[in-house]
Amino acid sequence: MNILLGIFCVVLFSLTVPFTRIAALEVAPEMVAVSRLFIAGLICLALIMRDRWIPPREIWRPLLLTSFGAVLGFGSLMAFALHLVPGSHGALALAALPAATAAYACLRDRINPGSQFWLFVIVGTLLSFSFFFFSSSGKFSSGDLLLGLAVISAAFGYVEGARLSRHYGGIRVMSWAVFLTLPITFLIIVSMNFGELGNIYRPQLQNLSAIGWLSLAYLALISQSGGMFLWYHALAKGPMEKIAMTQLLQPFFTLLAAIFLLREHIHPVAWLIALLVGLCVVGANRAKGNSQKTA
Repeated sequence: MNILLGIFCVVLFSLTVPFTRIAALEVAPEMVAVSRLFIAGLICLALIMRDRWIPPREIWRPLLLTSFGAVLGFGSLMAFALHLVPGSHGALALAALPAATAAYACLRDRINPGSQFWLFVIVGTLLSFSFFFFSSSGKFSSGDLLLGLAVISAAFGYVEGARLSRHYGGIRVMSWAVFLTLPITFLIIVSMNFGELGNIYRPQLQNLSAIGWLSLAYLALISQSGGMFLWYHALAKGPMEKIAMTQLLQPFFTLLAAIFLLREHIHPVAWLIALLVGLCVVGANRAKGNSQKTA
């Protein structure tokens, strides 16, 4: 089932935060963010050269929205936001992303999945919000505005990229979406390795441990490329709004990963809420509604 592929992708993405934290303990967070995207860009360049497919003129607008929305925009906005707010607020953003993606997918494809579907979306989102909000300080700051923009950016990129993937395939679309950010990340990488900035950043990479390199490799090969190829394939196969709902599970898979990879303690209430959110995902995918295009 396509829903299982979506859940598998969510599991892959759930390891992104722990591996990012592991790498960020040895390398500056901005270096982690740029390095993962730069390495993924080189991988996608190789795929493009092998495939030799050039996007037709009429798809460049949604392709750029995918590139600067889901690839560059989301990661950059999240990175800047998490310099200003606690990590729990980032989890709140992850909880809001599925609902935002589902809403924009329905609007873009002009479909109505029915009131039952939206009920499960709202309940699942509120459940995720409740745990991460009350386990944090309960206060919002200016960084939350950046998180909100990150969610909107990712939702636009997910939907536009998935619509293109229906016709051209997830690997082709995402290879180009990631590749289009390569000139930007290349310039940043050069500036971080030469001149005055090089004296700051270059020693960090030179002293990176084996687990640090493994973390960067996972972020580049899975989080930023391989996992994205599968995710856009799942979204394209659809129903897009229901596949997007599986991301409600991502914060809880991340908590599970934190136990094994970061040795963190997780409050028992998290597992009860995770179970309820899982039931909402199942309910949303079983909900009956009008999936035909509306006028």
